[in-house]
Amino acid sequence: KKKSKGVQQQLERVNNLQAVALRDKQAAESRRRVLPTQRERERPRRAACPSTGHVSRPDGVPDQCREAYDRAHRAMSSATCLVFDTETNGFNGSVLNIGWILADADGAQLAEYERLWRLPAKERFDRRASRESHKLTEARLASEGTNAKPGIAEFMALVAAVEAAGVQIVAHNVSFDVRLLNKTACLQGLSPSLRSASMLCTMHSVTRHCGLRTKRDKRLKAPKNNELFTFLFGREPTV
Repeated sequence: KKKSKGVQQQLERVNNLQAVALRDKQAAESRRRVLPTQRERERPRRAACPSTGHVSRPDGVPDQCREAYDRAHRAMSSATCLVFDTETNGFNGSVLNIGWILADADGAQLAEYERLWRLPAKERFDRRASRESHKLTEARLASEGTNAKPGIAEFMALVAAVEAAGVQIVAHNVSFDVRLLNKTACLQGLSPSLRSASMLCTMHSVTRHCGLRTKRDKRLKAPKNNELFTFLFGREPTV
């Protein structure tokens, strides 16, 4: 069946954005190889099991969480990208919600996971962020949230395995997500092992191509998640 002109234009736009993002990422990697930052030079490598070469995984993980991550590790050889997103307790608080999808080159879903995490005991719930952003409530976190420690430990192990397999990691405003995931890990007594430099940020990589401008001084503006969706698909997101 012949694709409509609108669908063809959308596919061409997506393909062009992917090509540009890949070139930008390769250029950034080339610059880091030539002149790595002091922070990257001093970063310790992640621990791996010496006998098998596989990335080590945490103990004491709930069955439902373990099963989802097991599926992801088994599907790693077929994977092309890991896409993840978080909801956080404001701009500097802990991660409240994490979701990810592991997909192959055709976009087929190989594994997925989504979970609410309870706040650390001494961290106050940011009601403003709840109203203006994620709409999560204290009551829902109390009833549906789980202990963040095993979940974030499994996620960091998955990221290490994905990077070792050469699978691309993608997120929107990835430096923000990584910063607060690392903060959450520290609050749970874990080492902050994630780094955004190896990941593809869909917010910064497409800023020039979306061409959005600020109202005040007409400078280029990084797109929000919903604005990027509308740019790519020509309609508002429904969720």
